[in-house]
Amino acid sequence: MTGLLIAALSAPPVLAQGSLPDVEPRPVRPPMPSYPVGAARVMLQGYCEVEFSVDTRGRTSNIHPRCSHPEFCASATAAMEEVRFMPGRRDGRIVQRNNIVYPLEYQIEGMPDSIPDRTELKGCVDPLIS
Repeated sequence: MTGLLIAALSAPPVLAQGSLPDVEPRPVRPPMPSYPVGAARVMLQGYCEVEFSVDTRGRTSNIHPRCSHPEFCASATAAMEEVRFMPGRRDGRIVQRNNIVYPLEYQIEGMPDSIPDRTELKGCVDPLIS
């Protein structure tokens, strides 16, 4: 009987199916948007919320920014196209995640924080489509 008890205790632990925690995608490095020249020239600060998907390789797609001013749209899109993520996991498996929202703030150093009202963001129009 002692031999059976030792064998059972030396087996590696196994987690029950579905007991692994879900993990949301997270950036390997945060996005580094470039400050739009036109916005900097007129000292315009802004804010964007960028909605996108992350595939199983950590790449972004379906990028849709909503910004306080259209001047920031292209920069927000380009920044999210370049960033790479650790993919999300569900029940231990790598999965694509959709409808992720990432905030981007555009501030000029030395200026007071005058970020526009975040409830009044406007969808960005792709100039290639319009």
